[in-house]
Amino acid sequence: MAHSNHFLQKFFNPASVAIIGATNNPLKMNFRILQNLVHLEYEGRIYPVNPNGGEILGIKTFARLQDIPESIDLAVIAVPAHKVPGIISECGSKGIENIVVITGGFSEGGEAGMALQKEMKALIKNNRIRILGPNTLSPVNTVNKLAISFNPIKKLSRGNISFAFQSGFYEPMINWLFSHLGINKILDTGNKMDINELDAIEYFADDPGTGIIAMHIESLHGDAREFFNRVKSVSKEKPVIILKAGHTQAGSRAAASHTGAMAGENNAVFDGALRQAGAIRAENMEAFFDLAKAFQFCPLPRGNRLAVVTLSGGEGVMATDACETHGMNQADLGAETRQKLMRIFPEWEIPFNPFDAGVCMEFHLSDLSVFFDALRAIPEDNGVDCTIMQLLPWTLNESMTPPGASEDFAAAMKKLYIKWLLSMKKSGKPFALWCASSGAPEMVLIGQIEAERIPVFRSSERAVRALSAMNRYREKNLR
Repeated sequence: MAHSNHFLQKFFNPASVAIIGATNNPLKMNFRILQNLVHLEYEGRIYPVNPNGGEILGIKTFARLQDIPESIDLAVIAVPAHKVPGIISECGSKGIENIVVITGGFSEGGEAGMALQKEMKALIKNNRIRILGPNTLSPVNTVNKLAISFNPIKKLSRGNISFAFQSGFYEPMINWLFSHLGINKILDTGNKMDINELDAIEYFADDPGTGIIAMHIESLHGDAREFFNRVKSVSKEKPVIILKAGHTQAGSRAAASHTGAMAGENNAVFDGALRQAGAIRAENMEAFFDLAKAFQFCPLPRGNRLAVVTLSGGEGVMATDACETHGMNQADLGAETRQKLMRIFPEWEIPFNPFDAGVCMEFHLSDLSVFFDALRAIPEDNGVDCTIMQLLPWTLNESMTPPGASEDFAAAMKKLYIKWLLSMKKSGKPFALWCASSGAPEMVLIGQIEAERIPVFRSSERAVRALSAMNRYREKNLR
């Protein structure tokens, strides 16, 4: 199916959206749905629906769906569960074919909820309607500034990653996602009453704005064989990162409690199928977002030869352990690189990989331009495929700023530091940082660094794991 003809196209690119259950009460979650569309300047037409009519956020509000004089591409339903079937019938009468049901309390809500969901299924079949959810949020499309969310979104950051979630666990961290990643689209399938993971992979596979696909799955609802075939096909062109939750018995029961579906897949079989399909499986949520960041910010490595730049011998040992654990080899630096590094050596010899930049910096803190010029030789070395480096501590910025200097001077030194880090990327090879501290100043600095598309991980092990996954993807899919 051509991308422009896929039914999800109207979900992500509606010319008009009706918000059924809109409210002008800022203390209610439904208020945020309309607020986001207004604040982010969604490019389509917005039609709030509330029995009281009037205006909400300066937009004319209609008492009934039928009162809207124009056609509606997408209806977003946020009313109590028992009212949803009636609203769906109204949508069918108005010719609305695409619906998002935010409301919960259906298949995850006991016998009464399951009966309501069964009624909804019959209604959409008779009216040729497609439903996202129920018990869901989204879609999000940064191209046209469409964002269906309960959280007030500060700003959208456009990029090439498209996410598909089966749960709203991402929703409280949606502003973190936009501040650390460039996102194309987000789809939350919720209970998967109609739209499921197979529809998502089909759409993202042919979506020209999607370069990386990241999927969270608790249970497969579509045709499993077709899903893995599709993953195998798209993985040859786009990385597919999958976080499979509910792989234990307890986790499966927990998944059923909020989506109404047991994650019945055998974990070993699922893992083997993913490997054969060329997908990258994330072990947990942290790895899921680490991988998304690595694939977006870094080019694929040409091999597994890794150089490590650390600030202490202990960190170097842990990074070396991680290399062996995750199938990476320590790069052997060439003679020319060694000569450049020896210019910043302390008064004694030290190993070249992992390279202890901390002890070298003690002797060259007064001229960091020389220091970074020597370090830049590491990623430029022909024997190095990728480089990771420990983030220099925030105290470095303070030591570079004379006492009594203005805030502008301190900001200028920070920009210079980031410029030096960017110079480590000029080789065109993967370059990543890790941060061993977590103070507020470091978090601000990390945000500024990642805005320049340099990934920062919480440990050397997480950085190595992400780069190793990228190398395995290259070996499996890009031969």
